Amino acid sequence: MSEFDLIVRGGTVVDGTGEPRRTADVAVRDGTVVEVGKVSGTATQEIDADGAIVAPGFVDVHTHYDGQATWDNYLQPSSWHGITTVVMGNCGVGFAPVVPEDRSRLVELMEGVEDIPGVALTEGLPWTWQSFPEYLDALETSAHDLDFAAQVPHAALRVRVMGERAAAHTLATEEESQLMAKLAAEAIEAGAVGFSTSRTLNHKSISGELTPSYAAGRDELVTISRAIGATGKGCCSWSPTGTTSPSRPTST
Repeated sequence: MSEFDLIVRGGTVVDGTGEPRRTADVAVRDGTVVEVGKVSGTATQEIDADGAIVAPGFVDVHTHYDGQATWDNYLQPSSWHGITTVVMGNCGVGFAPVVPEDRSRLVELMEGVEDIPGVALTEGLPWTWQSFPEYLDALETSAHDLDFAAQVPHAALRVRVMGERAAAHTLATEEESQLMAKLAAEAIEAGAVGFSTSRTLNHKSISGELTPSYAAGRDELVTISRAIGATGKGCCSWSPTGTTSPSRPTST
């Protein structure tokens, strides 16, 4: 019997540790790399990697699989290109938390910001969740061909708490900011890797509305960030305002 399931022989290994690249064999057993160097054993499958780079899978920190991951086992094209982990929920857009009457608004926002066809989202999203923890549970109901991490998106959070006032770019009240902070912290505790927001003019819905997070006040952002910080985990990502922008309300 062969000692390994796979040996990749003679490739240029770049292992991600910062060590210099080197020529080596890589042996795999039961889906795990078990030996790197000069491997003398045999394998069920051997690949001649002379002239090729052999590296760990890549982490793509900015993707928008928020919808596709709920209905598709294959997160392509990322999994075709050596990516083994994707981070989604970027740019403050996503599909949780949400109440039924706001679903179409989140679809239109994703369609406008990321050019994902609204018809695909409308037909594909199962909407078996309302809270962000429920969304994470929905993602776990089926297997996927790579790993993923989700951020809680500010636009969805804001619409969930403020409704039409969020889309109108109204400043949040203290109570609304505190509720958004509570929901964001709950998302982090449930497994979200962070919180994302956007204040860029490039992020508009398919109807041309600026993203609901565009004019969020400083106090709102600070309140949410402090609640996330109190969990001791997670991060905050921000797509900032460009060099020019229309007038907008600010917190006082």
